[in-house]
Amino acid sequence: MDVREMPRRLSHTAAKDPEHQFGDLYSLLCNEVWLRVAVHHVQQNKGSETAGIDGKTMANFRGNVDGYIEELKTTLKAETFEPCPVRRVYIPKPHSEKKRPLGVPILFDRIVQEALRMILEPIWEADLSVHSYGCRPNRSTYDAIAYMGNRLKGNGSSYQWVIEGDIKSSFDTIPHRRLIKAVKKRVADRKIRDLLWKFLRAGVMHRGQFAETLTGTPQGGIVSPLLANLYLDAMDKYMESKYLQLSESQRSRRREQGKGNVLYVRYADDFVVLCNGTKAEAQDMKEALKTVLEHMGLTLSEDKTKLTHITEGCIFLGYKIIREIWTTGKMVPKVLIPDSAITKNRHKVRGMLAPHTSKDSVKAKIIALNSVTNGWCQYYRVTSDPSAVFAKRRDELFWDMAHWLGRKWERSISQIMKEYYDPQRNTLRVQTFSMILPSDHKAKRLLTKTWHNPYTAKDAIIREKLLVYESAWSGHEHRQGRMDLRDEAIALKGTMCAINGPDCESKGVPLHPSEVHGDHIIARSRFKNPKDADRIGNIQIVCTNCHRAKTKNDLRVLSRMR
Repeated sequence: MDVREMPRRLSHTAAKDPEHQFGDLYSLLCNEVWLRVAVHHVQQNKGSETAGIDGKTMANFRGNVDGYIEELKTTLKAETFEPCPVRRVYIPKPHSEKKRPLGVPILFDRIVQEALRMILEPIWEADLSVHSYGCRPNRSTYDAIAYMGNRLKGNGSSYQWVIEGDIKSSFDTIPHRRLIKAVKKRVADRKIRDLLWKFLRAGVMHRGQFAETLTGTPQGGIVSPLLANLYLDAMDKYMESKYLQLSESQRSRRREQGKGNVLYVRYADDFVVLCNGTKAEAQDMKEALKTVLEHMGLTLSEDKTKLTHITEGCIFLGYKIIREIWTTGKMVPKVLIPDSAITKNRHKVRGMLAPHTSKDSVKAKIIALNSVTNGWCQYYRVTSDPSAVFAKRRDELFWDMAHWLGRKWERSISQIMKEYYDPQRNTLRVQTFSMILPSDHKAKRLLTKTWHNPYTAKDAIIREKLLVYESAWSGHEHRQGRMDLRDEAIALKGTMCAINGPDCESKGVPLHPSEVHGDHIIARSRFKNPKDADRIGNIQIVCTNCHRAKTKNDLRVLSRMR
């Protein structure tokens, strides 16, 4: 089987015949090659080492890949596969102080869900609305904001009213029977639908307590975003049929009749509608959407759904969309960095550089700060003239780091500048690692992409990854100062392996600094005071193989002593 060709064929058939119902999809799910590709995809996922309720991660799976795949294939073919309850955890929401519940399935369930997604996504990519941007291949927040921003720049002066919409707990409240009915429109294979039903009803475990899942698609499940999108597509189709698929002449006629036209974008359970009619018409549209969602068994969040004027602005996907007076004296639409986003970034950085972190390595701190700065600036570089904000954050970040170095080494700022300042790049650096500053990022123009099905176009599939501050590494080391100690040892002793064992990678030749480890000559556990173990005289440079062998031997000796 050609796993790359099959999704294209599924998507092509779906696009060619909107009424086609797919049968015999279950045989794909049971195919060993298909399952192996699913395993590969799950393994590439950052959460592959996060365990479900059985405590197993991808590390356990790698010990017997062939055996586990054969077991999965056998249970799927026999139709005896039963999903386990997901493990409930809570994670921060992007652009919010609140936390959202996340369900962590066991590894076997993740693999089967990925295999299901590989079957179903190509089919629904031919059906889903072009106005839906969240959790879809080759679509992102950039595309959603570019669509809004560029259309506002065209005839943007006519759009007055903004509806900021939020569907209340949509992932948790989608009715299961209606969802499976929506799936049935495309999937005739009952075995696939029955398996989806089992996943929906698997339940959750939290602190040892089991709870049924009678509604919703648990966040964290690989197939859940697709199921949510195909269910919410009914709202997208309502907006398309009523407002979005009108010709230019029809839109002009509506304006002549005193009626408004709209712009609409949905990203997962958040959406925004811009209307160029009256406030009363915009209010009626909000009530109509509320009614549509109620018919779907969902609720429009009254607290989060707002109707505002474009001159007041709205926050969508972490961007501020507003119309303001420009230097020309004319009112122009803008996409800005919200003050709340600047404040949040400032608080994140200052938390990373708090006094209690002064024992962390300088290198670790710079690497962590660079990651946060890159993620934040890449996200906001497409806004209107971000340079002023980046310049201000540049100064704040530079001096926050300089003062952190001063506290760490108990030195004056002038001494810190002599040692760490890089005049060529106008930044701070340690050895070959320089701190990336917001001003290093240049503004990027919002470009609207013409949508096309990535499966039939044979595009490379790219999925959006968003920076979540709370999960970003702060530069804190489990053993504080470890990176600096290793670099100091390399500077003094070079990169030739000190052990030169039978499987040594060095064989008397210096290695690249990235290929060596700092190792304690006398194991750290044999010191009464661990700080004594971290003296430079007790550190040697070793290759990966020798490091692994020595660590194994040290553990064996330690176990005998105990």
